[in-house]
Amino acid sequence: MEKLRGVNLGNWLVLEKWMTEELFSGTSAADETYLCVELGRERASERLKVHRDEFISERDFEEIAAKGFNAVRIPVPFFLFEDVGPYIHCYEYLDRACNWAEKFGLKILVDLHTAPGGHNGTDNSGICGICTWSTKPEYVRYTVDVLERIAERYGKREALWGIEVLNEPMCSDTEAGKLLNINSLVEFYKPVDKELAKKNESYTLDFLRCFYLDAYAAIRRHAGPEKYVVFSDAFELDIWDEFLGSLEGAVLDTHNYLMTPDMTIFRERNAKVYAEYLRGLGERVNAAARRVPLIVGEWNAQNHADGLAEMTKAEKDHLYTTVADGFQDSMRDAIGWFYWTWKVIADGLDAQCDDASRCVNLGWLRF
Repeated sequence: MEKLRGVNLGNWLVLEKWMTEELFSGTSAADETYLCVELGRERASERLKVHRDEFISERDFEEIAAKGFNAVRIPVPFFLFEDVGPYIHCYEYLDRACNWAEKFGLKILVDLHTAPGGHNGTDNSGICGICTWSTKPEYVRYTVDVLERIAERYGKREALWGIEVLNEPMCSDTEAGKLLNINSLVEFYKPVDKELAKKNESYTLDFLRCFYLDAYAAIRRHAGPEKYVVFSDAFELDIWDEFLGSLEGAVLDTHNYLMTPDMTIFRERNAKVYAEYLRGLGERVNAAARRVPLIVGEWNAQNHADGLAEMTKAEKDHLYTTVADGFQDSMRDAIGWFYWTWKVIADGLDAQCDDASRCVNLGWLRF
């Protein structure tokens, strides 16, 4: 298998406000849910059509391939196939993506990024501060049904590499869940609907595994083992070996950034510290990759090094190449990776190092 060197197409079919703030102009919305609610169906449909038509196009796929990438991970919402509540469907854009990918020789990982009722409470789940997905069986059934429809529609497409069943679920009864849970995340992602937030409920690892098995069975009804089914590690890399071993064509996805260690671990933040941290990370990630098929579905070179704003160009180049090279070495035994993200419509250092296209142009991202 050729190693995947991919990019995420973030903020195309699943919105994240920080990546295109002007899309949210004239509203107080912090997420896609309340953007659609505040605009109303007609205005939301018009605004989203312009965004979806222009943010990612055939030209982007051509450039992605030209820069040396061979795959894209495409976040899609649970309302991919039909309007649900205030949301506007978008399957026709995934149709286009398959055509463009096949034209330019790219593989696609379709990533179900949101779920009905909200599944982790972050902005990238489509609704801030809300996590009620597990509280209603119909929400879970709908999620499985959407995954089956994705497999049915795209399972025979040449471009399809795999389907990821849910992005970044967070379980209440794991070590990671002690920090990453809805009760802590509402401090950062404030819910608009306080009454709805009272129904928030975390879910267990057993609950998630049961959902994973149902999703796998639904996908396999339409896609053979040559199309991979990808499961998020829920921020717990080392607990999935036995589970994955029983499923043909299953792949584990882990996500790694410097954001959390920047805030919680490092006393000093510089290229040397980051390189040492990434060597340690690589020991864990590469060990896991030798046990189970593994991708790193999200990573990038963003960091908050001391004195970053005052660095010279040469110092910034050294910092970002050190981080990007260190991350890639930490994933050398994985079957692939996807940089977050391809395009950010913003300025500043954060935007530059989040934007894979700019990182390649600046010489920070080399492969």
